[in-house]
Amino acid sequence: MSIAVAAAVVMLALAGVTPASAQTPLAASAQPSSGPAGGSFDVVWTLYITQGCDTITVSWPYGKYTAYPPKSPRRGTTSGSVAVSVPYQAEQGTHSISVYCDQAKTGTRFTVRGTVTTTTNPPTTTTTRPPVTTTRPPVTTTRRPPVVTTPPTTTTTTTTTTTTTTTTTTTTTTTPPSTTDTTTSGVPSDGDLTLDRDSIQPGEGLQATGSGCVPGAPVVLTSGDEMVGHAVADPQGGFTADIGFTKVEPGRHTITAECGIVLTGSVDQLVTSSTGGGSAALVVLVFFVLAGVAMIRFA
Repeated sequence: MSIAVAAAVVMLALAGVTPASAQTPLAASAQPSSGPAGGSFDVVWTLYITQGCDTITVSWPYGKYTAYPPKSPRRGTTSGSVAVSVPYQAEQGTHSISVYCDQAKTGTRFTVRGTVTTTTNPPTTTTTRPPVTTTRPPVTTTRRPPVVTTPPTTTTTTTTTTTTTTTTTTTTTTTPPSTTDTTTSGVPSDGDLTLDRDSIQPGEGLQATGSGCVPGAPVVLTSGDEMVGHAVADPQGGFTADIGFTKVEPGRHTITAECGIVLTGSVDQLVTSSTGGGSAALVVLVFFVLAGVAMIRFA
């Protein structure tokens, strides 16, 4: 083989093989290439020469980061990534990033756009309703006094008569049964009703005073089917009430007070006619007129 042919073969062989030194020793890129302030991104690097390169440094205006490539890369290359933070104060725009390892150096860019928006949910407020408390009013029971009835007592008195003949006369006297004063309602009257006068003229005032009522009970005073007064019993069971008649009816009127028990009293209503006084005055006047006429006539 000639020297020219041998040289050509060697050149062709060298042309088909690219030495490692002809490749880019270090490459890097930002992923993603843009983002908001307050976020982050990764610098992905690839290293083709590792001898004499122990530390990969990533530097940009807002920080410096370090990575350590392995000593024995596969097939002569190794790769990795570095996480880079974007501070809130980073200015918007495109910033340069330097990546170097010993003598190998490269670079990339990252664009800051806007700011991370943080949404804060308002606190949840829970309202607790107070428990509902129901208080039932106390039940008050008023007992009526018992009805006391005294059994009738019959007394038989036998008198001895003087016998003048063979006839004997026997007289028997029966005392009616004695009972406690009761009213038509069957409730015993354990109290007393007193009126301040026995008789009244139309328009005159009348006052009733009672005792023995149920303490605190309402007192209703009536005469026939007409209510003539009312009051409330005091803690001792007594009361005082004014009596007013709306009808002028001469005669005796019975007044009944109901206050847990029944009390009664009576008063006479009098009606004085003014006709008699007028007639008497007229008679006297006529008498003096006639006397005067007689004196003039006989003078």
